[in-house]
Amino acid sequence: MSDQYNANRCLMYLKNSFANNETSLDLVKFILAYKEMMKFFDQIGKVFGFVVSDIKDKFHKIDKAMIKDGNNNHYVTVHTAIEYEKSTGFYNDNKSVTLSLLRLMRGLDFLRKFIDSIYHNQNNSKKSHDLAWEVYEKTLAFRHKSMVRNLVKTGVHLLPKKQELFAKLCVGAGSINSDEFFMEYFNTLEKVYMILYNLYSENNFLELVLA
Repeated sequence: MSDQYNANRCLMYLKNSFANNETSLDLVKFILAYKEMMKFFDQIGKVFGFVVSDIKDKFHKIDKAMIKDGNNNHYVTVHTAIEYEKSTGFYNDNKSVTLSLLRLMRGLDFLRKFIDSIYHNQNNSKKSHDLAWEVYEKTLAFRHKSMVRNLVKTGVHLLPKKQELFAKLCVGAGSINSDEFFMEYFNTLEKVYMILYNLYSENNFLELVLA
């Protein structure tokens, strides 16, 4: 697999992750899509390095749980993972897939709102670092300690300009109009997020842990 982010490949992975009539997500395919999205963050600078590092740790925990589970198929979808860990009482353990996915969902919330903000503010005077900070404050800031918040506030100033960010986001989209591609990409990402959100909401798991 290439180390370079590819928007069309990411969109394909996201679409392929839908399961159970779009009420859940295939766990392996969802992680594959998420890893592709992380390549985008890797390529826009070190400002989100701590986020990428934390998310990679969650990938490791999920991979480890799936390997340990073997052929038992408890981790086929997000739904089966939550149900299995609820039944064993393991869902609130820091090594659980349930908690790892919750934290990935929160990261996804930041990502979807950030790229949406970049897209819809292309033609005004707002800077990319202003947009990133605004979204961070609304999504992740209250979950982080002051030291992390201060690092983010300083780091966002290293972000590329909005137009460059948008171009990087759409790398690999091919000949399709970038606006059309973005809307399909964003709407698919939004659907993925809402599937996760609904599963966690139904189980009263949205705030299992603060951070």
